[in-house]
Formats: sequence, structure tokens, C-alpha cells
Amino acid sequence: MGSLLKGICSALIAILVIFNIGCSNHHVDTVSEWCEQIAGVDLAEKNTPFWAVLPSVSFDGDAIRDDFTASLNEVYLQKVENSVPKGEKRTPRMAWREGTELHLVSLYGYHLSGMQEFIGKWQKEIELAKEFKHTDSGDICFFRTLTSMFDSLHIHTAEFDGLGKIKDDYVTVILTDREARLGDNRL
Repeated sequence: MGSLLKGICSALIAILVIFNIGCSNHHVDTVSEWCEQIAGVDLAEKNTPFWAVLPSVSFDGDAIRDDFTASLNEVYLQKVENSVPKGEKRTPRMAWREGTELHLVSLYGYHLSGMQEFIGKWQKEIELAKEFKHTDSGDICFFRTLTSMFDSLHIHTAEFDGLGKIKDDYVTVILTDREARLGDNRL
């Protein structure tokens, strides 16, 4: 009886070790890897170690949203900083997120013609992304990330007083219809 129990215990331990070693999960938490997924790269195949029997891929939507927002903020801050004298800072941020809402400060301030063009371009690109009509890989990555990770884009347009302080903040909201398009499959 002792050898049977010892054999069963050894078999269970071997099964647990094989099962534990045979599993591999690749965790996606950056926008660059998310874009690989969008582009059709098989992330499980690409990132699975040779020994893994049961590979899987998991996605961290909040981390991807944070990474996307930080990248967008950095790009827009560089554009703003290039327009002010050296050593001066104009604003601490140009893009941020609140949950699944992406906020972006218009580069045009309250200049009506530039503002309308800026907002119109965003609306057009978001519609193209929702219909999978982009052909440029950069646009596909950027706008499909925006429409699959965020429920809305809030474009802030500031009107300044004579002293350069913000007098009014106008917000245009562009919905991505993420919930209607993706339902329970959204991150």
C-alpha cells in the first residue's frame, strides 16, 4: 500500500510540474505590442518559449491606454514646446485620460478656422478607423487603438484673456462607439 501511495504522489507531482511548466502567458501592456496584435502578428507564437505546451496571451487595457496617452502627450508637448522660447514651459500636459475618455488640448487654441479643421480631421479619422478603412500602418495602429481602447475623445479648446490666462475651455466630444461595436469583447 505504501508503494502505491508513493507512486500516486509521484505521478501527481509529475503532472503538476509538467502542467505548470507547460503553460506560458505573454502579457501585453504596451501600445507597440497592441499594434502588433492589430497588424495580425500572432503574439502567442512570437513570444512562446520552446517548452510551453499551452501558450496564451493576455491584454492589460489600462496599461495600454496609459502607454498610448503618455506617447500622445509627449508628441504634443514637443510640438508646443517648439513654439515657445527656450527655457520656458507652456503647459504641463497636452493629453491625458480619465478612465476610457481620452482628453487632448487643441494645438490651435481658440483660432476658429484652425480649431474647426483640427476637430474635423479627428472626426474623419475616427470614422475611418471604426469602418476599418485606413491603409497606412501608422494610421491603423493609432486610430484603431484610439477606437478600441477609448469610448470618446475630448478635444479641449482654450480661449485666453489679454494676460494669457485661460478664460474659457470649450470641449468637443467625439464618440468612438466602442461599446456598441465591441460589446463584451472590449478591454
